[in-house]
Amino acid sequence: MRVGIVGLGLIGGSLALALRDRRPSWERVGRDADPATHDQALGTGLIGSGDVHRADLLVLAAPIPALPALFREFAGHPGVVTDVASTKTTVLAWAREAGLDLVGGHPMAGRERGGLASACADLFDGAPWILTRDDPRVRELTTAVGAHPLVLAPERHDELVAGISHAAFAVSAAYVLAVGERPDWPRMAALAGPGFRDLSRLAGGDPGLHTAIAATNREALLGVLDDVERSLERVREAVAGGGDLGPLLERARAIREGWARERSG
Repeated sequence: MRVGIVGLGLIGGSLALALRDRRPSWERVGRDADPATHDQALGTGLIGSGDVHRADLLVLAAPIPALPALFREFAGHPGVVTDVASTKTTVLAWAREAGLDLVGGHPMAGRERGGLASACADLFDGAPWILTRDDPRVRELTTAVGAHPLVLAPERHDELVAGISHAAFAVSAAYVLAVGERPDWPRMAALAGPGFRDLSRLAGGDPGLHTAIAATNREALLGVLDDVERSLERVREAVAGGGDLGPLLERARAIREGWARERSG
């Protein structure tokens, strides 16, 4: 099978690395908007010199704002076309408008740092890879790189991912702004340790990526942020009123530990 990858950043690069290691018989072709990135991938053998327009399976791993133009370019592509965008409802609407039959996809894997330099062959190991409909070639691709495919309707995907991914970045960024813009931040920074590191990690992510996510999943994200504000107010009231904060913290810990047990099991 010839797999074409458009966009050789963290996700596209990791996909190419995983396929090189685990499906060496599959041909890999690709391109990137950055000539230096493309040349690096070509020079290291990560991709071959073939034409992505002739791929049996084409993966569009470009940033969200670049997708409408790519959808128009590849409308009528004879193979299967999928993407890796973090939002699905708006993206699939763009594809329909362009006349492209897109199998929506989203690997639930990543790092706060992007780019080909951050790519790794095991990025998708054990990760859910959400598909908006089942397709045998896309399913084969996801399992080949260590992920497990899960079919969800686009709207349902956006609702769920707003809670466990998109809002997490927004909360991390808001926390960093809250403490980082205080007059005593320089002294705080000198004392900051694991707690600050862990809660601030997502704020170190790509602002362009998360701006595009917020723009294409606005309503779902706002709904979760409303819930976050209500939970924060519950915590604030317990602290301000001298009430028992313990039950809230116990409930939060139980949810977190339950999730961790399911993931490890």
